[in-house]
Amino acid sequence: MSTTGIDCIYLAAGLGVRMNRPLPKQFIPLLGKPIIVYSLEVLENVAEIQRILVVYNREFRSMYEEMLLNYNLSKCTLIEGGATRQESVSRGLDTVLSSQVIIHEASRPFITVKFVQSLFAFSGEKAVVPVVPIPFTVSVGGDYMTAELDRSQLHNVQLPQLYDTEVLRRAHQKARRENYLATEDGILVFRLGERVRFVPGRESNIKITSPLDMIIAEYLLREAESI
Repeated sequence: MSTTGIDCIYLAAGLGVRMNRPLPKQFIPLLGKPIIVYSLEVLENVAEIQRILVVYNREFRSMYEEMLLNYNLSKCTLIEGGATRQESVSRGLDTVLSSQVIIHEASRPFITVKFVQSLFAFSGEKAVVPVVPIPFTVSVGGDYMTAELDRSQLHNVQLPQLYDTEVLRRAHQKARRENYLATEDGILVFRLGERVRFVPGRESNIKITSPLDMIIAEYLLREAESI
């Protein structure tokens, strides 16, 4: 299957309320540059990606437009987001033209061109999902423990992810029929009955969700600059 002219759905419509900031999380400066710009600049430089469909929050459209202009992000097209992450992906899928699609999110700034392109080695799969091991103990329960989990069988799921576009569309259609809401798309493809291929992720590919994550992100950037 060809890996040229691929569309990317870029999720950037969230508000990031856990950051306790007046701006949407993706526009918070990280060492002088908005969080959203870091991974967009990487995706712009992935030769296989033809279009980046930036799913945005309509209340802040002018900020997205200004950001795209200021950083000369020429592959990007704005797509209005939905009420949930899942709806936002579905809206992006409505405009995807390629037979495969990449999904990424603004809150993961530490990707590289090489990492994105590594997914294409598995382009024969219906779903390609990067994961990293979970290095801590996980248990189940409410006020009391009710079950133990074998962490060797658990995976921390990351983005970007690569999908067969039609398979992902069918997975979303099934979820809508069943009123099922998932936190990421690999789950929907798995529920469709298709195989989801796990591939190695990157420990540095953190998701920024809290003020503590900002401290970690700034540290990672400063370390990278010092090398």
